[in-house]
Amino acid sequence: MHWTVLCVLLAAGALTKESKPIEKPACSAAIHGRFWPAAANTDYEAARKLAQCGALDICTNTGRRYKWRPVTVNVRQLGTTPQEPTAACVAVMAEFGGSSAKEAPLPGGRGSASVRE
Repeated sequence: MHWTVLCVLLAAGALTKESKPIEKPACSAAIHGRFWPAAANTDYEAARKLAQCGALDICTNTGRRYKWRPVTVNVRQLGTTPQEPTAACVAVMAEFGGSSAKEAPLPGGRGSASVRE
């Protein structure tokens, strides 16, 4: 009986390790101008949906270094207390490989807003 429980726990642990989110690559000259999540580079519909949710980033050159910047910001990300994304946006981010939590810089350099799935 103890071996069965141990095997089930080990199997559950292995399954959770396999489902970790895809990490955003470092922004560099090699991918300058590319979108993240990567699905937006080839799929117009994915790019549109991610942009509407404020979850689409582009690799830009800031003069001396490369940096991921948001293409758009969803109105729910603005203000002193950002709201949770809608269920539709959570589904879009999960479908196209958006990160589970990211810091989205606010327009005008006013800090950042936490966006969670």
